[in-house]
Amino acid sequence: MPPADPAEDPLIVGPPTTDWVMVRSATAQHGAFEVPTKFCKSCNIWRPPRCHHCRICDNCVETQDHHCLWLNNCVGRRNYRYFFTFISSGTLLGIYLLGASAGHVWAWRNQNSTTSAHAINANRVPFAMFIFGLLAFMYPASLWGYHTFLIARGQSTREYLNSNKFAKQDRHRPFNQKPWWKNFIVVLARPRPPTFLIFKDKFVEGDQRFGERRGHRTSPLSGKQQGGVEMQMQRMNGNEHAQQNGHERGFQGPVALRSGRESAARTV
Repeated sequence: MPPADPAEDPLIVGPPTTDWVMVRSATAQHGAFEVPTKFCKSCNIWRPPRCHHCRICDNCVETQDHHCLWLNNCVGRRNYRYFFTFISSGTLLGIYLLGASAGHVWAWRNQNSTTSAHAINANRVPFAMFIFGLLAFMYPASLWGYHTFLIARGQSTREYLNSNKFAKQDRHRPFNQKPWWKNFIVVLARPRPPTFLIFKDKFVEGDQRFGERRGHRTSPLSGKQQGGVEMQMQRMNGNEHAQQNGHERGFQGPVALRSGRESAARTV
């Protein structure tokens, strides 16, 4: 749980685990913007700032930018620079293919002193590669320009899209480094942080990352630990199977009520 406020009542109820919670920063009190954190019931962790749970990967991703359908993977803190390098190299390759194909047709036209139509007809493959480069260049170039814009602002795709829901005076960028070129250093030149999922390590008791939650969006804690009411279907014996075949369903409800019903049945 996040550290409690010393000024609050020590017997106050803990923060909810289903909503955003403001956590007091460990730094000084001069911070201009507090970043809310949230408890992830699927991963059983308090999410760090800028961390979000991906429904496709079924994991919390630190500094998540987006889930890339083309890569079939999330783009986050550890691989964002490689994603940016990928779209940058794709843009440069598109420009190279565009210029090389057009230059080949243009040079053949000048060497043979002929018309452009005749040069295109004689060099159909380079001209087809020119058309392909023109079409394939647009998508990576647009992505490269968009992410260059985001890096300069110190935002991720998720943060930028969510900020458009608010008025301009309420749009904050707490992770922006001024001037703008410092954002490029922070994103592209920072050391790569270690992974939290070390698959070769042995399982340690209490490790909840690979527990029962895998494939389920519920907490592996029991009903008593969650403080809620446990709802589950009672195991049916032969008599109950016969009752169910007679269009009477087995008892389904809270454990406490089920226990009381069983006690009453034994008393009778």
